[in-house]
Amino acid sequence: MDERYEIALKDVLEMTALSGHATVPKWRLSRWYGQVKFTVNIRRDLRERWLRLIKDELGWTTSPKLKLAETGENIIMINADAFFDDKE
Repeated sequence: MDERYEIALKDVLEMTALSGHATVPKWRLSRWYGQVKFTVNIRRDLRERWLRLIKDELGWTTSPKLKLAETGENIIMINADAFFDDKE
């Protein structure tokens, strides 16, 4: 992966961690990884990078789960701990 894509991906993951979610076009993520399709290997790598960001760079003691949702042409990354259960 090009260095510029590494930086862009890190920004998206930080936004997900700190804001609760981020949206990226599926084609863009695939292109960053040099793939034609959004594959399982991309998902695995995203989760590995997520854990490194959470533990090593942000220094969080707990590791919230990274959830990925595919909506049409976009991938929504969700910090599972940023949302709460609806009590109504």
